[in-house]
Amino acid sequence: MENEKEKQDEKEMEINEDFKLDRILDNNTVHKYMFRICLIGNICVGKTSLLSRYSDNYFKQIYSATIGVDFRVITLKYKDIVAKVHVWDTAGQERFKSISINYYRSSNGFIYVYDITDMESLKGLDSWIHLTTENCNTNVINFLVGNKSDLENREVSKEEGEEFAKKNNLIFLETSAKNNDNVDKLFEYFTYKLIKYYEKNKEQYIQDETDTFGQFDNINLNEPKKKSCSC
Repeated sequence: MENEKEKQDEKEMEINEDFKLDRILDNNTVHKYMFRICLIGNICVGKTSLLSRYSDNYFKQIYSATIGVDFRVITLKYKDIVAKVHVWDTAGQERFKSISINYYRSSNGFIYVYDITDMESLKGLDSWIHLTTENCNTNVINFLVGNKSDLENREVSKEEGEEFAKKNNLIFLETSAKNNDNVDKLFEYFTYKLIKYYEKNKEQYIQDETDTFGQFDNINLNEPKKKSCSC
């Protein structure tokens, strides 16, 4: 029991490691690594707002629900290592899961997002975690994110989020896309962890890339339809 607590304490401290990544705005910069990260979670938990805040420094109160999959390409540099990160914003609706699964298979990591004002959105992550675990072919690093930390009508305590993260071996953060709290840290720390992992496991990275080459060639996304939600 004591060893388990020590491991959890170490995981909670990981987020405070000294790291610094620089954002490179030219996505044509020569890169050493290309990573794929999926944002996962129920509809209206704020996945799109997190990605928009980081990629474009943009936030609005009402977003159209993601249809199928959307994505951004972010280029980051750690010391002399450049990584191009594809962040896939997946739909939270049940009817689009068959499309999203194609992206899970080659993902290097998942960001499971819940809304701190909605306990059901945290409980719903159990099924998302099961789905991604069953359909991912690569070694991954996973985060749990409690979004909308700026709101006062909280249903999920920070301790409950930490406990869920501990149970599922996830790195935990609370964020606010509206106030831009911990958003940069989320994406940059995630990229840092991936770089550190694959620098130690270069052969695994090469194998992952070989296995997933051409994975998305035949994927067709549905035409967007407008549905508003407060994120």
